[in-house]
Amino acid sequence: MRELSILFVNSIDENLIANFKDPEQINDYFEIHKFKANKKDIILVPKHYLKNEKDTILVSIDDSLNKLELCEIGSKVRKLIPFDCIISYHFGFKTNIDVQEFTLGLILSGYKFEKYVEADSKEINIQFDESFDIDEQKFIKESIYFVRDLVNLPALDKTPDYFINEVKELISNEQIKLTIFDKKWLLKENFGGVIGVSQGSSKDPYFLVGEYNTDADFQIALIGKGVLFDSGGLSLKSPSGMETMKTDMAGAATAWAVIKLVASLGLDLGVKVYTPLVENMPSSTAIRPGDVLKMRNGKTVEVLNTDAEGRLIMADALAFASEKKPDLICDVATLTGASYVALGVDIGAVISNSEMYAAEFINSNKNQVESYHELPLFHGYKSLIKSSIADMKNTGGRFGGAITAALILEEFVDEIPWVHLDIAGPARARSSSPLNPEGGTGFGVIGFINFFKFLSKNHQ
Repeated sequence: MRELSILFVNSIDENLIANFKDPEQINDYFEIHKFKANKKDIILVPKHYLKNEKDTILVSIDDSLNKLELCEIGSKVRKLIPFDCIISYHFGFKTNIDVQEFTLGLILSGYKFEKYVEADSKEINIQFDESFDIDEQKFIKESIYFVRDLVNLPALDKTPDYFINEVKELISNEQIKLTIFDKKWLLKENFGGVIGVSQGSSKDPYFLVGEYNTDADFQIALIGKGVLFDSGGLSLKSPSGMETMKTDMAGAATAWAVIKLVASLGLDLGVKVYTPLVENMPSSTAIRPGDVLKMRNGKTVEVLNTDAEGRLIMADALAFASEKKPDLICDVATLTGASYVALGVDIGAVISNSEMYAAEFINSNKNQVESYHELPLFHGYKSLIKSSIADMKNTGGRFGGAITAALILEEFVDEIPWVHLDIAGPARARSSSPLNPEGGTGFGVIGFINFFKFLSKNHQ
């Protein structure tokens, strides 16, 4: 396997030129390829130019780059590598820059989803010099690829059984206990939201629970929305609005990816994952606008729009998790289009009943690979979810939709500190980039692991 040197530089100077056999020749090479060592400039130099006879990629960086920029540069470098190789890092200047995110970008950008095509592309085998520890980046990659693969899988093949088997494989080498509950149990245990949303589909609902490190002093419940396909039910989506609704289980996949990553990294906290799995389909057995569902905690919800279904299954899961009295409840869901109307498609929405935990989540992800912004849990909008015949209705109307959806969820957390992530925008890339090919992104995995690392260190 060939050796590849990645040399980080910040200028074309004597120290850099000293690495090459012929100064005049390499300067001509730089000029032809328009490499000036400006910030983010990248160039591959074949080994016959180098004194050490190693193929070398020059990467121009400085300490003004944030971690997302470093990650993106790493992903672009990956696209320049044409052969199997062992990579070593070298610095052409004194710096305190941490290149872990650069490495993560380099690793992540190798993702391809080719399950349904006759792919001729050869996977390039990239390894790293043993002196550089990339275990954490490998674990993150494994978790993010898990989410991307599941999000990209068409709903025809993404059955509950398939999802469950993928979860089993993901956690097979970790100390994570998986419990699978079926429709019979859900009916017995009064999961009215899960049963109601699923009853239009021929596929039965399931409820998965994962448990890691139950003896830890600090316990977190993590709920993920698992709508394997969302047609909108009888409140049917438009054809174009339905095209990407195989993405609507990204929250559930993210939750499992996170607990796997927590276990792989051995963080000193307990995590329990709760993921309801349903399809939201129209049929003669589907719930109708105007129906009232009785939820796990006894509260009733008038369903005015069957396309506002995620909050119904999440409500049951939140209520069930609350009964266990964790120290913190988190949830992640592709919940509302309103969240990315507000923040665009690259920023996750954070809504919480705890100023402290909201701030800790935001701060632990400041200038990191994923971007988040807090939206208010504004109780002045509670009147918008008031029902005349039930405890609440499942939609607050067009305006402030991300907030009113969160207000519904809040009714089921039993006053336990709670952080809600709405990732409807960034869960899916609308176009391809070196870091995120079109389709599932795995957004949320890095955000949660940064947050949980902080909690592991500071809430014992």
